[in-house]
Amino acid sequence: MQGTIAVRVLIAGFWVLGVSAIAIGSSNFLFGIATTAELLSGVLGTLGLPAGDFGDLKTANTDNEFRFYAVFWVAYGIALIKAARSLPGTLQWVLPLTALFLVGGIGRLFSILAYGYPAPLFVLLMYVEFLLCAVFILAWFFARRQANRS
Repeated sequence: MQGTIAVRVLIAGFWVLGVSAIAIGSSNFLFGIATTAELLSGVLGTLGLPAGDFGDLKTANTDNEFRFYAVFWVAYGIALIKAARSLPGTLQWVLPLTALFLVGGIGRLFSILAYGYPAPLFVLLMYVEFLLCAVFILAWFFARRQANRS
């Protein structure tokens, strides 16, 4: 992967993830986690993928907690877009922003180990988180290598 291609991968990936984070965070904040999960599962259903049951997300404690954390998800999306708009000048932010996303995926794994498997939607999201982090780290490596050569 060439440096310029790597930067384009990071820009596109950070934009897509950033917009997604803002949309999901906003939906969680405005409509609640259960409604957001049901909407995402409807999208997956059109692709023929299982999504699961989200009745356990319709509790006051769960809804309250997710609405609180939703603002951090929106802020993360804004940070991703800001970094994407200034790449390759913001290469130093790629690893910290990717690490935050990776730790979130690891948190899902801890949850599986503690309580078992959640709805398929959340398992799929964990795999996406791990895959995107690998792509971002690989692209960062090549972009940084190219920047150091210049």
